[in-house]
Amino acid sequence: MKRLRPAASVALAATLLFSGCASGIATVTGTLEVGNGHCIWVRVPGASGDLYSLRHLPSGYEMDEQGLMAPDGSRIRIGDSLTVSGDLSWEPLEQRDCETVHVIDATAIE
Repeated sequence: MKRLRPAASVALAATLLFSGCASGIATVTGTLEVGNGHCIWVRVPGASGDLYSLRHLPSGYEMDEQGLMAPDGSRIRIGDSLTVSGDLSWEPLEQRDCETVHVIDATAIE
């Protein structure tokens, strides 16, 4: 068996950390998607296409059928790019019909 290069080892360790049982803080950038009228998530571009379901939104943000309304009245529409920071959670979503890979309790949206 070949030895892993240092960069591959670090990437593998990071993947295991985020796929394990521990929670942490994450910042993800991707495309806003909404489904079933009550699920909202960010799809990260790339080969993995990971989904980060937003279980909680920061104070003042509202979800509707068009996307997100920010506290200042601006709108983040479905398909827009955004950056979300928050706590990763390994607890399942209450809505079982929401497609997801990761769950994030958002504390900031840009």
